[in-house]
Amino acid sequence: MSVSHPENGAALGPAELAELHWLRSENELLRTERDALVRLATGFAKDVGLLRGRGEDR
Repeated sequence: MSVSHPENGAALGPAELAELHWLRSENELLRTERDALVRLATGFAKDVGLLRGRGEDR
């Protein structure tokens, strides 16, 4: 697999490809963790009455 470098169009070397793969994996993990924390915080806020669910009257 050859990926072009955005600045000069040269193909990335094995070390750069490995780093790119690692960074993409890390980004996927961070997005998953962020989404879980948002759901957790939202649930906590609803439990303590700081946030109302959709469709509830104020």
